[in-house]
Amino acid sequence: MQALWNWKKMTVLGGLIIIALMPVFTRSPYIRHLFSVFFIWAIVVSNWNLIMGYAGIWSMANVAFLVIGCYSSALLSMHSGLPPAICILLSGLITMLIATLFIGLPSLRLRGIYIALLSMIFANMLPDILKIFRYSTGGSMGLPEVPPLYEGITTLQSYYINFAAFIVLLLLVYAIIHSRSGLAFMALRDAHEMATALGISEYREKLKVFALSSFSTGIAGGLYVHYTGIASPDLLYISTFLMAIAMMVVGGMGRFPGGVLGAALFVFGGEWLRMFGLVRLTIMGGLICIFILFFPGGIMELVERLDTRIIQWRSKGLAPPVVE
Repeated sequence: MQALWNWKKMTVLGGLIIIALMPVFTRSPYIRHLFSVFFIWAIVVSNWNLIMGYAGIWSMANVAFLVIGCYSSALLSMHSGLPPAICILLSGLITMLIATLFIGLPSLRLRGIYIALLSMIFANMLPDILKIFRYSTGGSMGLPEVPPLYEGITTLQSYYINFAAFIVLLLLVYAIIHSRSGLAFMALRDAHEMATALGISEYREKLKVFALSSFSTGIAGGLYVHYTGIASPDLLYISTFLMAIAMMVVGGMGRFPGGVLGAALFVFGGEWLRMFGLVRLTIMGGLICIFILFFPGGIMELVERLDTRIIQWRSKGLAPPVVE
């Protein structure tokens, strides 16, 4: 078991080192942009996985949380005079407040498909709300020329800022999963009656998971809008929603870091498949079907199968010794 954890830790560490040194290997702004987009989507999908995969709450509003974070940080930075870094943190708090009040509290009396419907209605209302307040939000045109994180920021600096946020917020998700709250989330998901009988408060844990997930997603929205310079309602299109869902399912629901692996596959694989034109969508759809049919646990199921194979090899003395 120690060897099992060693190879997994070494793989994660090696991947992080490669990502950290990537700007040294290539100075392409395109590659740096792809990685920055990947960092942000990995945060969004991992937090969606926290609320849906681990807590078992069928929320369909996490892309809406991302958009709320985008517009909150953009409007604050454009009209309040606050530094964008402060606006990003405030956008996380604003998103958390809105998500808790309009989805978290009403969902306390709901479960399953009813929470999904409530959250989907909330997400579908958001474009209309943006149009109603178009004099502030720009309506369907969005908000162009959102100020960057600071004047003169380079693509290299943006890369490492987004990378740092990626590390911090994923460590937060990991800590939540392995905390008492994470155990409570999974207990309510897998054995609701027994968990409540043991004294786990469904009221408290539901509010907690909505607050934590929406806070990190709102921060990701703030990072996104100051990186791209545009707050757009286009993020609320069904294509974006379906892409985020596919990232979570293919990566592995209820498995960490499945959201990161799913985001990497769709961000980098999707860009590579652009050379195939419209066939790209067919290929990606086929890939999703393959995972749903043969690997319902996503990429993380493949990792777990590899774990099992390594354990079998070591038990037969076929695996090379691991250097401690």
